[in-house]
Amino acid sequence: MSKAKVALVGCDFVGMSLGMAVKRALEDIEIVGHDKDRDAMRRAESAKAIDRSEWNLPHACDNAAAIFISGPHEELEVTLRAIAPDLGPNTIVATVGSPNVAALRTAETLLAGDVPFFSTALVYHPDRVNGDADLPTADSIRDAIWTIVPSRGASTQMVDTFVALANQVGAKPIFVDPVERDGMAVAVDAMPAILSSMLMLAVSNDAAWRDREWMAGAAFGQAVSSTERAQKFAAALGAQPDVAVHWLNQIMLQCMALRDAITARNMEVVERTLAQAEERRQQWLADWRKGRIEGHIPIERDTGGLLKVFVGERMASRLTGNKKR
Repeated sequence: MSKAKVALVGCDFVGMSLGMAVKRALEDIEIVGHDKDRDAMRRAESAKAIDRSEWNLPHACDNAAAIFISGPHEELEVTLRAIAPDLGPNTIVATVGSPNVAALRTAETLLAGDVPFFSTALVYHPDRVNGDADLPTADSIRDAIWTIVPSRGASTQMVDTFVALANQVGAKPIFVDPVERDGMAVAVDAMPAILSSMLMLAVSNDAAWRDREWMAGAAFGQAVSSTERAQKFAAALGAQPDVAVHWLNQIMLQCMALRDAITARNMEVVERTLAQAEERRQQWLADWRKGRIEGHIPIERDTGGLLKVFVGERMASRLTGNKKR
């Protein structure tokens, strides 16, 4: 049996982590990577996240069993237009990281109604991936939450197949409401990057920054490291202005309460506020380490011949829990 092909459109951290995880989890799979940045493709090949690179986008996706698109959302329309003519009901197409509502709308406009499209996001386990990570490993996806929003064109069989693949690579698939998920992303994805940008502007906004910058070392660099990601969230803020304003207000209220306590020399309140933040951080990490067991969706329906075509009968049995060999 020839190898099944998985195409990665975007050889960034997300794309490479997917490639590594799929290669380790599934046999007889060929991972083909595409990126407009040739250096990114070379880096993905060197890291063994892909088996080969393909500069031509339609060729990279031709006859693929699954296509994962992790590039910038503003490039999604161009990507889908390029590959849409060759897509059919037996090829999974999934965005990983694009805003759900916008991705679904774009796919609905450009893809045939029977193409199984999924708008998804990988939420990496905080112990496995942090801001210092440059290259992923095959373990980066392990225990990650994989949020999934199927399109109307995704059959039950294809949904089962996608969930089975997510489980097999070690992620925890969870079905989400697209609007609700986009709102959550503003709070936990966009806001840290936005605050990083605001901090950078605040401390560099006067002439004294020329001297102050030499006191801003590694710790400051870590605090403002998300600034480089902030620009990509501008569209998310514009798409959900009420949500964005709500969380900015909540953050400002916390800052003003801390400011007032410092002004009043009420160090007990200052210490209690900062201690409470650390306690909540520790609880958040503890919850992740304990795991969201209910989020690991069991596969109870047989995926039938489709999954067998994708990864072979033996692997399909492994994915679906079928004990027959």
